[in-house]
Amino acid sequence: MTKVEFLQELYNYLSGFSPADRDEIIQDFEEHFSAGLELGKSEEQICEELGTPYSCAMQYVNSQQASPSDCAKEQPKQSQATLGVGSQTAQKPNFDRRNKTLWTVMFILLVLCAFGVYPASVVLMLSPIAVALGSIFSVSAPFTGAMIGFLVSFSVMLFSAGLLAFAVMTYLLRLSFRKAGI
Repeated sequence: MTKVEFLQELYNYLSGFSPADRDEIIQDFEEHFSAGLELGKSEEQICEELGTPYSCAMQYVNSQQASPSDCAKEQPKQSQATLGVGSQTAQKPNFDRRNKTLWTVMFILLVLCAFGVYPASVVLMLSPIAVALGSIFSVSAPFTGAMIGFLVSFSVMLFSAGLLAFAVMTYLLRLSFRKAGI
């Protein structure tokens, strides 16, 4: 995790605080990152030392006097911790579950689309053979350089379109499968 990602997540988890308090907390963490970078640590190492943005936010919710270095020492063990003040809450387990559900639905829809895209892409990739055979056995017009150039270009375009459709569908299926955690 990078510094920017860490600070953005932390900022989001601190939604129940006033904007001034949130900015002050983020400034504390930016100073902590600066000090760590001066010592030769990478952003990833500093993030590991701090813990998760969620645990750091919980430290500030539980104790208004927490500092960035306190986050890694004590990480709360609550199944559904509520962050913020009043009606503003952030529940990480529900967010993760909703995210997985959306990716699972996306995966199912992509599988259904794949039943049409994969055969169409195979047909497009094989269509240059049909174009070549059709032009060889066609006796309606003599071949000219322009005609041959057009047929070759058309065949390459059809093959490329089929290959692209196949690659994009495969990428989307793998991505949604991985994100859904199936």
